[in-house]
Amino acid sequence: MTARESSREYSAAESLTARPLLIFLLFAIEILAIGFLRLPEIMAFDSYAFCDNGANLTLQYLISHGLTPTVDFGYHYGLLPILVERTWFEIAGRTPIAYQALMVACDLVIAWAIARIAATLRFGATSLALTAITLGFAARASYPSLAHGLEAVLLSCALAEQSAGKHRRALVFASAAAFTKPSMGYVYALLLIAFACRNLRGERVVTRAIRVIAPAAAASIVIAATLAACYGRAALIHTVLPLGGAAAYRALHYGFFSESGRQFWDPHGLPWLFYLLDFSGFWIAGTLFLICSGVAAIFYLATGAGDAEFEARRNEIIATCAVLHVAFIALFFGNHWSWIYYAYFLTIGVAAAAGASAIQRRVTIGLCVMGIMAWTDVAFWEQRWWRMRERDAVTAGLWASSDEREEWRKVLDTVHSRNATMLDSKGAAELMFPEFEAPVSLFLDAGLMKPDEIQRKVEQMSEAQMVVVPTNIGIEACRGIPAAPEFETALKSFEPRMRGKFFDVYQRISRQTTTSKSAGSADLPSSPNSPAAR
Repeated sequence: MTARESSREYSAAESLTARPLLIFLLFAIEILAIGFLRLPEIMAFDSYAFCDNGANLTLQYLISHGLTPTVDFGYHYGLLPILVERTWFEIAGRTPIAYQALMVACDLVIAWAIARIAATLRFGATSLALTAITLGFAARASYPSLAHGLEAVLLSCALAEQSAGKHRRALVFASAAAFTKPSMGYVYALLLIAFACRNLRGERVVTRAIRVIAPAAAASIVIAATLAACYGRAALIHTVLPLGGAAAYRALHYGFFSESGRQFWDPHGLPWLFYLLDFSGFWIAGTLFLICSGVAAIFYLATGAGDAEFEARRNEIIATCAVLHVAFIALFFGNHWSWIYYAYFLTIGVAAAAGASAIQRRVTIGLCVMGIMAWTDVAFWEQRWWRMRERDAVTAGLWASSDEREEWRKVLDTVHSRNATMLDSKGAAELMFPEFEAPVSLFLDAGLMKPDEIQRKVEQMSEAQMVVVPTNIGIEACRGIPAAPEFETALKSFEPRMRGKFFDVYQRISRQTTTSKSAGSADLPSSPNSPAAR
């Protein structure tokens, strides 16, 4: 981009980018509006009762009752989110509404960080437009775990500091991010050190590296000492290394090119038009554009071409977002929903690259069109959820369809005063409904559940009269009996009492009927998720 073109592009949006607070206010309004429009999805009954969102509540319950993460139950995120969540729940209460309020706070901080980047890098009209269009994808209305939301907060703040040339501050945020999830924070920290020392030679490299690292090292020591004091050294060691997450990924067959990962970028049975109406189309096109822009930015940084301070900082952000985005694809991509965790790299990187040249700006205009069309799929599902779901006391004030609400009401009536337990892989139904025994496990997923965790659940089942299994709820990963043979064996002491569209209820076989286990369920329809059907 020539100096005249750059000046014209800057002037068109100068009145806005000169006021980061104004940009933030506009972004905040957008974030809050999107959150409201997505209420039936983000406050869904299934998400909290049986899936990851509810696991945030169960996690705090287990710890408050003396259990240790990674030791007594499987846990593959960092300890810092646990401490933040514990503090917040003590203030606001351990409820789904309190958790969602924390998500809103995370989103607003992310919006502030992106607004700072937009102002610092003098985003033009095209860059601002793309940022606004994709902000709802970059900052999620709700994350499955606080670990994801807090990591996004810390890394986006690090990018904001880096865009202003403050590598030491950025490194503090990136180092703290390693205590939320032992993954991207490490990659980013190495990049920051490399950028801070890129033009130095000889002894100056060592001196500069020490000066850059020292604040982050001090902050890391304080954080590590605090977390070790709260949760123990064993839990700290297990959560600052990515071994637990890697084991879970292998057990669940996750990865960008795995069958689960391919569902995002190569869905079977859908026409090519799908890519224009879903975020995956923008994601693929934006990824290619960001990688190409990142290669060019790295070249300019390496050769010193056009190495004015402002251009160097912009190229750093483009290169950083490109490298981190590629690292996500190669190392940290899980199932087809995992794109949500680092979408802000794509938004920030593409928006920054739009100002690098006239060609890149024109490509970004095309990406803006794709970004607008990507909301088609979201709009379809959100209007459907508003029509199909409602809040109800029977679902603890959370949103569910009428047929699921009625079936859950029957489940509660069936298990009332019967010493019942939930057999699900995650969630907080046991905390939300007094009809069930208290939770004794967190994630009963392959690669995550501990032998002691399984044993505690089996012992709880051995004392229960009723067992409830979510079989056909809206989130596929949370359906059915946890994949451990111990649970199948334990269920042999039970017979079907109710088999519905969404839930199976089992009742302990009385001694008088052990020889005719299936007689009491002969008139019940089969369920593909029940042990009898398998």
